[in-house]
Amino acid sequence: MADPQPPSPTSMSDPTASAAPAPGRTGPDEAIPMLTEIVQVPRYVPEELPRTLEEVDWSGLAERVRENVTERLSRRSEALLDAALRDSLQTVVDRAAESLATDLRESVMRAVRDLVARAVNEEITRVHAEIARRPRP
Repeated sequence: MADPQPPSPTSMSDPTASAAPAPGRTGPDEAIPMLTEIVQVPRYVPEELPRTLEEVDWSGLAERVRENVTERLSRRSEALLDAALRDSLQTVVDRAAESLATDLRESVMRAVRDLVARAVNEEITRVHAEIARRPRP
């Protein structure tokens, strides 16, 4: 595995410098946040930094940043997962509610048709019985 690209001297010496947007981030990818937009990586104060780029232990620095990002991301992962799950579950719940509403409408209509058919049948039977009880002329 190759060592990560060293940061620019400007970003190393300026602890307040913000992450520059990724080149070419236009279109639909703009909606996808960068990791640095989700997890704030601590900046190093100038006194902690080596004097020259040659003195930087890039693999050690990369490991330190990796551990820091992993720790912070794991703290935020529950909230991030909750939001993603909530969106996914909302879609599932919406579909289930729509399906349930359709099934319920069909069941109610079937019950209404059965009740109407039974009422019509009872009324016809009653009228038939009443006519049958009448004396014939």
